[in-house]
Amino acid sequence: MSVSRDNILTIIRQNNGVNVDELAKEMQLAPATVRRHLDILERDGLVNHSEVRKPTGRPQYSFHLTEKGHDSVPKDYSRLLNELVSEIKNLPAADMASRSGDDVLRASLSRIGEKRAAEYLQGRRPVEAVTAAFEDGGYDPIVETDNDGLKIRVTNCPYRRASIDDDIICTVDRSMVNSLLGNDVEHSVEMSPEANECVYILGAKQLVQIDSEVLSS
Repeated sequence: MSVSRDNILTIIRQNNGVNVDELAKEMQLAPATVRRHLDILERDGLVNHSEVRKPTGRPQYSFHLTEKGHDSVPKDYSRLLNELVSEIKNLPAADMASRSGDDVLRASLSRIGEKRAAEYLQGRRPVEAVTAAFEDGGYDPIVETDNDGLKIRVTNCPYRRASIDDDIICTVDRSMVNSLLGNDVEHSVEMSPEANECVYILGAKQLVQIDSEVLSS
């Protein structure tokens, strides 16, 4: 795949859909060139489009990734699988007694998240640790801070397909984030055929408090 088409896929994924003019501006390419790339990506089944009607003028088209397009982005499934196998194998028999499979899985994923938090906190501030963990996992995070606080957008969830059916798999990431940033973090999930994004939000007051605790420790 050409560099330009790979970049187009990244922009579409990170924005949950864009039109030709937005892509052309972002990539500094002529709209006609962008359309040719999109035609090839649609032909290959990586993107599709939907019509966006406006009050006046010609309708525009918003382009989104297909399932094949989402799957074309590398995802690290093996890391969590290895961690989960190790965690469950080492569970004492007493911990398994009278517990449902759901309880065992959720507890195991929580511990994995806590271990990741401890690993990435070494030599880093909490926000830096969360960012590094997501970057190393290929989540392609976008970190935004302003007067309202912190927003972390995860645009390439490795467990997208699984989380559409059951978001218990998200426990590992929630546990990691909560261990580093506290339980005040808001987590919203948008996983659908046209979207692929988790968003973690922490208010400015809580963010300042975390930084203060780091400086005083």
